[in-house]
This record gives sequence, structure tokens and C-alpha cells, in this order.
Amino acid sequence: MNSHPKLAAALLVCCSAVLQACAEDAAPAAPERRRVGGFSTPESVLHDEERDVYLVSNIVGSPVDKDDSGFISRVSPDGEVLDLKWIDGASEGVTLSAPKGMAIAGGKLYVADIDAIRVFDAGDGAPIASIEVPGASLLNDIAALPDGSLVVSDSGVTVVDGAITPTGTDALVAIDPGGEVSRLVADPALPHPNGVARAEGEIWVAYLGAARVDARGASGEQRRELSLPAGSLDGIVRLDDGRLLVSSWDASAIFEVDPRVEGAPRVSTLAADLPSPADLGWDRSRGRLLVPLFNDGEVALLDVK
Repeated sequence: MNSHPKLAAALLVCCSAVLQACAEDAAPAAPERRRVGGFSTPESVLHDEERDVYLVSNIVGSPVDKDDSGFISRVSPDGEVLDLKWIDGASEGVTLSAPKGMAIAGGKLYVADIDAIRVFDAGDGAPIASIEVPGASLLNDIAALPDGSLVVSDSGVTVVDGAITPTGTDALVAIDPGGEVSRLVADPALPHPNGVARAEGEIWVAYLGAARVDARGASGEQRRELSLPAGSLDGIVRLDDGRLLVSSWDASAIFEVDPRVEGAPRVSTLAADLPSPADLGWDRSRGRLLVPLFNDGEVALLDVK
């Protein structure tokens, strides 16, 4: 039986529309984003949950110069810069040269600063102490553990004539609640540890020199290695459901990694067109990713609920 040509055409249009609608429903929605500017080489963002404020570390120039020019900003969740230089290395009594990763534990703010951890009061920003890490080249990110101890990455690089140069000090450093420093892992073969994030009984590590993330146990032993589509990885955060969000300079993107999948993990691009995305922060209450754009002097706020 011959079908009516007009009816066939109408059915084709209808089916095409339905298929397109289904495809749109299946595609993940791009996260809403805003940008906040006015920073100076922003490297890391941390959500202070108790005070509901975002802290932004500003290197102000070279990431390895001990020039006391770094500062930390306070930003509201609405994107208002509340205090650009809340903690200022140029202030009397404050030492802060090239601040990078941050963590809060026991009412104290810990900040990675080249070869030391600067400790401040998390409430008023007053300086408390400095914890020197002998032999470190570039302390980069910090993860606070439930017992109040810290795990800090040493990326094992410096900058010579504007070029990143390996130093061989690549390590994961442990600092106990009393300030005692030890090394969980110290190996020049590590591909420059960068971002660190706490999980249940594990530490996830993202690498500047490799397109991979690792899960490591409390003693530093490697438990799992996951490959990503691009490298020059910087920040990593772990969501409550176990997913990981990882920033990649090579891809100018944020990858979403689901390590819960059997076999190869599911990896997708959560957000693209984010140049020089550095150490990530996570606002759990709002489902918001905080992305410092190192070379643009901005912080991107991505609502990824």
C-alpha cells in the first residue's frame, strides 16, 4: 500500500522534532557561570563554610619569589569583593609571598607559601605561626584530614628565567596537628603533584606533569590511577557523591570524573573555555565550583547543581 506523501513528510518532521528534544534532554546542562575580577594572579579559592565567604589567594607575580607581596581576598557568595587584601604580605607582622592552596582546620587557616605553611586565625586573619618544610621547592595545595592533620603537595619545580624547571623534590608532605612535618611520599619520579583532595580514607592527587589522578592511602601508597583526556592538571575537589572535578590548563577545562564506575572511569568535560584554571574550591551548600583563572585575574563561579 502506498503511503500519502504529505502524511509521510509530516511524520518525518514530527519524529525528527521528538528525537531532537530527547537529545536535548539527555545532554548535560552547561553550568551557569559568572566571573569576578580585580585579583592579581589568583591561584586558589576556598569556601570558608563557617563564615560563608570565599577566600582567594593572590600570588602577585612570580610563584617562587619570596617578596612578601602576596595577599588573600574575601569575596561574598554573591560575587562582591568584601576585602581585597584581607591578609596582606605587605603588612607589618605578616609573611606571605606567593600564597597558593589553602585549608581550614581547628579554626586556623593554613596557606601554602613556597617552602612554608603560613597559619592565620580563620576568623580575623591574624598571623599565628609559620611551619617551615625543609627542602621543599613549591608547596602547592593542602587537604585537611578529619584528625586536624594536613597533606600538602610539593610540586618539585621552580621557575628559572620564566621557565618551569624540575627540582626533584616532588612529594606529598604530612603535617600533624602539632606542626610535625614528615613526607608520605618523596620521589623525583612523581609527575609534579599539584592538587590534593580528601576522600574517605584516601587522598586524591592531580599532577602538573601528567594527564592522570591517583588515589593514595593514608600512608601514601598508590591505590588507583585514572587517566584523563589532557594534562597540566591543577585543582581537584571531591564531591559528596564521590565524583571528582579536576582543572586542566592544557584543555582550558574542568573534567568531571566518576571513579565509582567499574573498570574505566566515566570522564566528561563539565566546563570548557576556562583559560589557566588553577586550584579549585567547592561551595557544598550551593553546588558551586570556584575556579581561579590564574592569568586573567578573575574567579569563575560555576553553579553545577
